[in-house]
Amino acid sequence: MVAVLGNNGSGKSTFLNVLSGQMDFTGDYRVGNRKFQEISQQECARRIGFLPQEAALNMPFDAFYVVLTGRFIHSDGRMYSEQDVIYTEKAMKTFDVFHLKDRLFNALSGGEKQRVLLARVMNMDTDIFLLDEPFSGIDILHQIKVVDIFKRLQREKIIMVVIHDLSFAIHHFSRFLFFREGLLLYDMGRNELDPEKLSDIFGVRVGFVEQNKRMFVYTEEI
Repeated sequence: MVAVLGNNGSGKSTFLNVLSGQMDFTGDYRVGNRKFQEISQQECARRIGFLPQEAALNMPFDAFYVVLTGRFIHSDGRMYSEQDVIYTEKAMKTFDVFHLKDRLFNALSGGEKQRVLLARVMNMDTDIFLLDEPFSGIDILHQIKVVDIFKRLQREKIIMVVIHDLSFAIHHFSRFLFFREGLLLYDMGRNELDPEKLSDIFGVRVGFVEQNKRMFVYTEEI
Protein backbone atom coordinates (compact mmCIF):
# COMPACT_ATOMS: atom_id res chain seq x y z
CA MET A 1 0.00 0.00 0.00
CA VAL A 2 1.53 3.24 -1.21
CA ALA A 3 0.34 6.68 -0.05
CA VAL A 4 0.89 9.62 -2.40
CA LEU A 5 1.02 12.91 -0.48
CA GLY A 6 1.69 16.61 -0.98
CA ASN A 7 -0.07 19.97 -0.98
CA ASN A 8 -2.72 20.88 -3.55
CA GLY A 9 -1.27 21.25 -7.03
CA SER A 10 1.91 19.34 -6.17
CA GLY A 11 1.43 16.79 -8.97
CA LYS A 12 -0.21 13.85 -7.20
CA SER A 13 -3.20 13.50 -9.53
CA THR A 14 -1.03 14.13 -12.59
CA PHE A 15 1.24 11.31 -11.42
CA LEU A 16 -1.65 8.83 -11.22
CA ASN A 17 -3.05 10.02 -14.55
CA VAL A 18 0.31 9.30 -16.16
CA LEU A 19 0.65 5.88 -14.55
CA SER A 20 -2.86 4.91 -15.67
CA GLY A 21 -2.23 5.96 -19.26
CA GLN A 22 -4.59 8.94 -19.17
CA MET A 23 -1.79 11.44 -19.90
CA ASP A 24 1.28 11.40 -22.12
CA PHE A 25 4.73 11.47 -20.56
CA THR A 26 8.41 11.48 -21.39
CA GLY A 27 10.93 9.17 -19.80
CA ASP A 28 10.80 5.52 -18.84
CA TYR A 29 7.93 3.82 -17.01
CA ARG A 30 7.76 0.07 -16.58
CA VAL A 31 5.07 -2.31 -15.43
CA GLY A 32 7.02 -5.30 -14.23
CA ASN A 33 9.86 -5.65 -16.72
CA ARG A 34 7.97 -4.19 -19.67
CA LYS A 35 7.92 -0.63 -20.91
CA PHE A 36 4.50 0.90 -20.49
CA GLN A 37 4.52 2.11 -24.10
CA GLU A 38 4.77 -1.52 -25.27
CA ILE A 39 1.62 -2.59 -23.42
CA SER A 40 -1.58 -2.54 -25.48
CA GLN A 41 -4.55 -0.48 -24.35
CA GLN A 42 -6.53 -3.65 -23.68
CA GLU A 43 -3.78 -5.19 -21.56
CA CYS A 44 -3.37 -1.92 -19.69
CA ALA A 45 -7.08 -1.97 -18.84
CA ARG A 46 -6.74 -5.53 -17.56
CA ARG A 47 -3.72 -4.71 -15.39
CA ILE A 48 -4.42 -1.20 -14.04
CA GLY A 49 -7.62 -0.09 -12.34
CA PHE A 50 -7.95 3.68 -12.00
CA LEU A 51 -10.29 5.78 -9.86
CA PRO A 52 -9.87 9.46 -10.83
CA GLN A 53 -10.36 12.29 -8.36
CA GLU A 54 -13.57 13.47 -10.00
CA ALA A 55 -15.32 10.39 -11.34
CA ALA A 56 -18.68 11.56 -12.69
CA LEU A 57 -21.48 9.48 -14.19
CA ASN A 58 -24.46 11.46 -15.41
CA MET A 59 -26.39 8.62 -17.04
CA PRO A 60 -29.45 7.19 -15.25
CA PHE A 61 -27.87 3.86 -14.31
CA ASP A 62 -28.67 1.94 -11.15
CA ALA A 63 -25.81 1.27 -8.76
CA PHE A 64 -25.63 -2.42 -9.66
CA TYR A 65 -25.04 -1.66 -13.34
CA VAL A 66 -22.36 0.91 -12.48
CA VAL A 67 -20.42 -1.72 -10.52
CA LEU A 68 -21.11 -4.37 -13.19
CA THR A 69 -19.40 -2.21 -15.84
CA GLY A 70 -16.14 -2.81 -13.99
CA ARG A 71 -16.28 -6.33 -15.46
CA PHE A 72 -16.36 -5.04 -19.04
CA ILE A 73 -12.65 -5.70 -19.52
CA HIS A 74 -13.28 -9.37 -18.71
CA SER A 75 -16.38 -9.70 -20.94
CA ASP A 76 -16.66 -10.51 -24.63
CA GLY A 77 -17.62 -6.89 -25.27
CA ARG A 78 -21.27 -7.73 -25.94
CA MET A 79 -22.77 -9.12 -22.75
CA TYR A 80 -21.90 -9.92 -19.18
CA SER A 81 -21.69 -13.49 -17.90
CA GLU A 82 -23.26 -15.06 -14.84
CA GLN A 83 -19.78 -15.02 -13.30
CA ASP A 84 -19.60 -11.24 -13.85
CA VAL A 85 -22.87 -10.87 -11.96
CA ILE A 86 -21.53 -12.99 -9.08
CA TYR A 87 -18.35 -10.90 -8.89
CA THR A 88 -20.45 -7.73 -8.92
CA GLU A 89 -22.63 -8.87 -6.05
CA LYS A 90 -19.53 -9.79 -4.06
CA ALA A 91 -17.88 -6.41 -4.72
CA MET A 92 -21.01 -4.53 -3.66
CA LYS A 93 -21.33 -6.55 -0.47
CA THR A 94 -17.64 -6.00 0.29
CA PHE A 95 -18.07 -2.22 0.12
CA ASP A 96 -21.44 -2.30 1.90
CA VAL A 97 -23.45 -0.97 -1.06
CA PHE A 98 -25.42 -4.05 -2.10
CA HIS A 99 -28.53 -2.62 -0.45
CA LEU A 100 -28.24 0.28 -2.93
CA LYS A 101 -28.16 -1.95 -6.01
CA ASP A 102 -31.54 -0.85 -7.40
CA ARG A 103 -31.14 2.85 -6.69
CA LEU A 104 -30.10 5.30 -9.38
CA PHE A 105 -26.45 6.22 -9.03
CA ASN A 106 -27.15 9.94 -9.36
CA ALA A 107 -29.62 9.78 -6.45
CA LEU A 108 -27.01 8.51 -4.00
CA SER A 109 -25.15 10.63 -1.46
CA GLY A 110 -21.55 11.62 -2.15
CA GLY A 111 -20.14 8.96 0.16
CA GLU A 112 -22.42 6.27 -1.26
CA LYS A 113 -21.36 7.18 -4.80
CA GLN A 114 -17.72 6.94 -3.80
CA ARG A 115 -18.17 3.47 -2.32
CA VAL A 116 -20.06 2.34 -5.43
CA LEU A 117 -17.20 3.62 -7.60
CA LEU A 118 -14.68 1.86 -5.35
CA ALA A 119 -16.66 -1.36 -5.75
CA ARG A 120 -16.63 -0.80 -9.52
CA VAL A 121 -12.86 -0.35 -9.76
CA MET A 122 -12.21 -3.33 -7.47
CA ASN A 123 -14.57 -5.36 -9.64
CA MET A 124 -12.04 -4.93 -12.45
CA ASP A 125 -9.77 -7.32 -10.52
CA THR A 126 -6.57 -5.76 -11.89
CA ASP A 127 -3.02 -6.22 -10.58
CA ILE A 128 -2.64 -2.53 -9.82
CA PHE A 129 -5.13 -0.05 -8.35
CA LEU A 130 -4.49 3.69 -8.66
CA LEU A 131 -6.97 5.55 -6.48
CA ASP A 132 -7.13 9.34 -6.35
CA GLU A 133 -8.64 10.46 -3.01
CA PRO A 134 -10.79 7.32 -2.60
CA PHE A 135 -11.86 8.31 0.94
CA SER A 136 -13.42 11.60 -0.21
CA GLY A 137 -16.90 12.00 1.26
CA ILE A 138 -16.83 8.63 3.03
CA ASP A 139 -17.73 8.55 6.72
CA ILE A 140 -15.21 7.41 9.34
CA LEU A 141 -16.79 3.97 9.80
CA HIS A 142 -16.58 3.14 6.12
CA GLN A 143 -13.10 4.67 5.79
CA ILE A 144 -11.85 2.06 8.26
CA LYS A 145 -13.72 -0.69 6.40
CA VAL A 146 -12.28 0.42 3.06
CA VAL A 147 -8.70 0.56 4.33
CA ASP A 148 -9.15 -2.94 5.82
CA ILE A 149 -10.20 -4.13 2.35
CA PHE A 150 -7.07 -2.55 0.91
CA LYS A 151 -4.92 -4.30 3.53
CA ARG A 152 -6.34 -7.67 2.52
CA LEU A 153 -5.84 -6.96 -1.17
CA GLN A 154 -2.25 -5.75 -0.78
CA ARG A 155 -1.07 -9.34 -0.41
CA GLU A 156 -1.73 -9.79 -4.13
CA LYS A 157 -2.13 -6.26 -5.53
CA ILE A 158 -0.33 -2.94 -5.71
CA ILE A 159 -2.56 -0.23 -4.22
CA MET A 160 -1.48 3.38 -4.69
CA VAL A 161 -3.65 6.03 -3.04
CA VAL A 162 -3.63 9.82 -3.14
CA ILE A 163 -4.53 10.92 0.39
CA HIS A 164 -4.43 14.18 2.38
CA ASP A 165 -4.78 12.92 5.96
CA LEU A 166 -1.15 12.42 6.99
CA SER A 167 -1.98 10.81 10.35
CA PHE A 168 -4.35 8.34 8.69
CA ALA A 169 -1.76 7.55 6.02
CA ILE A 170 1.04 6.96 8.53
CA HIS A 171 -1.11 4.62 10.58
CA HIS A 172 -2.32 2.47 7.69
CA PHE A 173 0.21 2.68 4.83
CA SER A 174 3.72 1.27 4.54
CA ARG A 175 5.28 3.35 1.74
CA PHE A 176 5.05 7.08 1.07
CA LEU A 177 5.67 9.19 -2.04
CA PHE A 178 5.89 12.94 -1.35
CA PHE A 179 5.40 15.50 -4.13
CA ARG A 180 6.07 19.22 -4.25
CA GLU A 181 5.68 21.53 -7.25
CA GLY A 182 5.46 18.63 -9.68
CA LEU A 183 8.52 16.82 -8.35
CA LEU A 184 8.74 13.55 -6.46
CA LEU A 185 10.97 14.60 -3.56
CA TYR A 186 10.92 11.55 -1.32
CA ASP A 187 10.11 7.84 -1.48
CA MET A 188 10.09 6.57 2.11
CA GLY A 189 9.09 3.67 4.26
CA ARG A 190 7.24 4.34 7.51
CA ASN A 191 10.44 4.07 9.57
CA GLU A 192 12.16 6.66 7.38
CA LEU A 193 9.60 9.42 7.91
CA ASP A 194 11.38 12.55 9.05
CA PRO A 195 9.62 15.62 10.58
CA GLU A 196 12.08 18.06 9.00
CA LYS A 197 11.52 16.67 5.50
CA LEU A 198 7.75 16.66 5.98
CA SER A 199 7.86 20.25 7.24
CA ASP A 200 9.75 21.21 4.09
CA ILE A 201 7.20 19.45 1.86
CA PHE A 202 4.04 20.86 3.44
CA GLY A 203 5.27 24.31 4.46
CA VAL A 204 4.20 23.86 8.09
CA ARG A 205 6.06 22.54 11.09
CA VAL A 206 5.30 18.83 11.39
CA GLY A 207 5.90 16.75 14.51
CA PHE A 208 5.13 13.24 15.70
CA VAL A 209 3.56 12.11 18.96
CA GLU A 210 3.45 8.44 19.88
CA GLN A 211 0.64 7.15 22.07
CA ASN A 212 -0.41 3.55 22.72
CA LYS A 213 2.08 2.42 20.05
CA ARG A 214 0.39 4.64 17.45
CA MET A 215 2.01 7.64 15.82
CA PHE A 216 0.02 10.87 15.50
CA VAL A 217 0.93 13.98 13.55
CA TYR A 218 0.64 17.56 14.75
CA THR A 219 1.23 20.69 12.70
CA GLU A 220 1.74 24.38 13.34
CA GLU A 221 2.70 27.39 11.28
CA ILE A 222 6.40 27.95 10.75
